[in-house]
Amino acid sequence: MSAVFLYPLGLCETKMSSPNINERIWKIATTLTPARLLARPAEKEAVVRASSQATAARYGFIDLLRGFALVMMIETHIVNAYLPVALRKGSSFFFWLSFVNGLVAPGFLFAAGFSLVLQANSQWENWVRFRLPFWRQMRRLGFICLVAYYSHLQGFKLSRYLTNWGDGPMWNRTLQIDVLQCIVISLLVVHLLISLLRNKKWLPWGAGILAGCVALATPIIWSYDFRGHVPLSIALALNPHGISLFPVFPWICFVLAGSCAACIFLRRAEAGKIAQFMQGITCLGVLMIAAGLLLRNAPFTLPGYVNFYTTSPLYLIIRVGCILVICSLLYGLEINAHWVPKPIQLAGQESLLVYGVHLWVIFALLRGKHLGVVLGLQAGYLGCFLLSAAIAVLMLLLAKCWHALKRNHPAFTKFAQRVTVLIMMAVFLLK
Repeated sequence: MSAVFLYPLGLCETKMSSPNINERIWKIATTLTPARLLARPAEKEAVVRASSQATAARYGFIDLLRGFALVMMIETHIVNAYLPVALRKGSSFFFWLSFVNGLVAPGFLFAAGFSLVLQANSQWENWVRFRLPFWRQMRRLGFICLVAYYSHLQGFKLSRYLTNWGDGPMWNRTLQIDVLQCIVISLLVVHLLISLLRNKKWLPWGAGILAGCVALATPIIWSYDFRGHVPLSIALALNPHGISLFPVFPWICFVLAGSCAACIFLRRAEAGKIAQFMQGITCLGVLMIAAGLLLRNAPFTLPGYVNFYTTSPLYLIIRVGCILVICSLLYGLEINAHWVPKPIQLAGQESLLVYGVHLWVIFALLRGKHLGVVLGLQAGYLGCFLLSAAIAVLMLLLAKCWHALKRNHPAFTKFAQRVTVLIMMAVFLLK
């Protein structure tokens, strides 16, 4: 929804008649405002412009956003799994911790939409004309979907489904929509927009308008029970029904917002105006946060299922605003402070591996029937944070090793991925 307002702003470009005047103005501005992280010399801008000429250029701040989201996701899952209910009720600390943790999935989804458009910038004609790169992209999304649903298989064996075909709860758990399924569906929608619009300049408008429509329609969609009227997988994708954690309504809005922001970012990058873009989204993000908070107690409400924290477009606006500010901060740290923690960046680049393995470590290993009895199933804040840190370090090391293996032995890693898929299928079919 935020993207609707982002593009028309234009993020005004200011031209100075003298480099000296320009430098003095920047110096004064950066000593008075937090924009210090965003202002930078012309030679740094030139380096970024040069890097953007590469095919499917990577921008470090997006990898950092995804990487930090993954690290925080580990802490979120640990807290949700181990923290006793007694420590959650009436705790202001838990309220703010939940708010911060509530930015994890939106940031992850925003980064997915942003990255797709960065990739589309170099593959646009191939994707629009359905050439081989388009089908390779569909294969990647298919693999992510396979991993997503495989992680929800009950018992990881086909025989259980054949003998319990009518077990409704089993199918609910299997077909629930988690963040990976939501990403796949959302990216397919962005691909559909690309195919329909066919012109790069229309994509931010299409993504922004669609995000706004989804945000406004979410309370209505959540008020209906689609089960029994459409296939269960579609019903669980539309609204949670008390089962899905990340239904398309409203979570696709974050992917669409990321796609819209990326379109405008690329235009500014080509014009050498990235710093102005970052300053613009910082201001926009702050305005969105303020607007969402100020309008929270407005007398008007949307029809349907109304809940500020789940279906309200206002809370969605607040979270998108927070993500825009975080993106600007990460970019400023990357460019000015030269602070780019490589392990976090690599985790962002190997997000699928880190996501899948950390879930297996937490829920299948640590909380499994063997270690769960020994280690326990509850922990206080200190225990949760220490366990989160330990798993995060382990996942960062895993991402580093896998990234190095892919770089040095690409043929072997591709072979290993294919073998892994075959093993996954064999285990399910034969177990």
